[in-house]
Amino acid sequence: MSKIDFQHFKIYASISHKASHTVDARENFADMIYNNVNGIKAHALALKIYNGEGGVEYTDEEVSLMGTVAERLCVPGFIDGLREQLKNNKTE
Repeated sequence: MSKIDFQHFKIYASISHKASHTVDARENFADMIYNNVNGIKAHALALKIYNGEGGVEYTDEEVSLMGTVAERLCVPGFIDGLREQLKNNKTE
C-alpha cells in the first residue's frame, strides 16, 4: 500500500528538480485513467482519485495501474512527482 496526495501534487518544472509547482491533479489524472484504460477497476480507481482528499491509500495493483498510465501519458515532471510520493509514503 502507498499513500498519494493528488490534491497537493508536486510536478517538477526542471530536470534538476530545483523548480516545481504544486497542483490539484485529481481531475486531470482521473480523466486520463477514465478515458484511456478499459475495465471496472480502472473506473473505480479514477473515481477514487477524483474524490480523494489529501493523502489516500492505494493498493499495489492500483499503484501499478497508475504507473502504467503515467509512463504512457504524462510528462516526466509528473512521473517524477508520482515516484517521489511513492518512495516517501509507503505504508504497510
